[in-house]
Amino acid sequence: MMNTVVGLEWFFAIVATQIAIFFFDVSIREDDVSIGFLYTLPTLMGFFVKDRVLQATVVGISMLLIIVGCFIPLPVRDNLAVFVANRVLSVLTVLITGVMVYFRLKLEQTLGEALANEKNASATQRAFVSMVSHEFRTPLTIIDGEAYRLIKIKDSISPENIEKRAKSIRYSVTRMVNLIEGVLYSSRAQENRIILHLQWINLRGLIRSVCHQQARVAARHVIEYDIVGLPATVRADRNLLTYVFDNLLANAVKYSLPGTTISVVGRVIGHFAVVAVTDRGIGIPAEDLGKLFEPYFRASNASGFSGSGVGLYIVQTFVKLHGGRVTAESVVGQGSVFTVHLPIDGPS
Repeated sequence: MMNTVVGLEWFFAIVATQIAIFFFDVSIREDDVSIGFLYTLPTLMGFFVKDRVLQATVVGISMLLIIVGCFIPLPVRDNLAVFVANRVLSVLTVLITGVMVYFRLKLEQTLGEALANEKNASATQRAFVSMVSHEFRTPLTIIDGEAYRLIKIKDSISPENIEKRAKSIRYSVTRMVNLIEGVLYSSRAQENRIILHLQWINLRGLIRSVCHQQARVAARHVIEYDIVGLPATVRADRNLLTYVFDNLLANAVKYSLPGTTISVVGRVIGHFAVVAVTDRGIGIPAEDLGKLFEPYFRASNASGFSGSGVGLYIVQTFVKLHGGRVTAESVVGQGSVFTVHLPIDGPS
């Protein structure tokens, strides 16, 4: 409210200045073209008002006063033709000044936005470097350690021990590959280089497959699903949706204690297939929910868990590409619910 009041006071001051110039203009005996240029003064003042409507009004009033001044009959007018010509020059001056100031302000705005984007890109790059250096260190340490032990005990190692250490190495490699793929997906998403390959797919079968896959790698969790309420088919990109639900389920497993239940429920609401993934994990602080889908952002209570901070950003990007949306609800210490809304007929 304060900004509006200040803006209106500024506007009235400009109009008062214009009116004063107008009466000074039409009342003096001598007519000089320099008087016409006085009209640019309130116009220039008007462009310091941020509101575009007020700016246009200021310019309009300037030109209107000039034009009206040409037709006020005063006995002191000695040469009406000269007066009218000077007023035309005044109108042109106001227009040219307005255009020049407008494009100058537009350029400043563009440069300001470019600087802000550069700062954001720099901050994102720093976050990426920090994330990569942190997330790669653990799997690389595991790989190096397991390889070193294999070399040290190569003459006495049992087949079971070899299998155990090979699985540990493969798990670490898979973790690094997933991280790299997530970063590549994030880069493509930010550059709008994700291409949808739409077809009618069995959404129930896709979710069922993802649930079974997660159940195999998360044997200490219970994964339940109720998806009979979903439509038989939806028009979507199978690979992108597989990433979406695999990521949401993997997060639910990661942030939940062993023995807890993770549920997936699907239903139809209007023209949307709606899938909710619910966990009983650590939850997300309320102050972090608004930033949850930003690239490289991680909740303040997630520092003890591995992750790149790009998964949910990619999830949201893929869902938006389908014309849908994804929402998050959470209570710290009680769990989270991620709900995906997908248009059944695909993006419009």
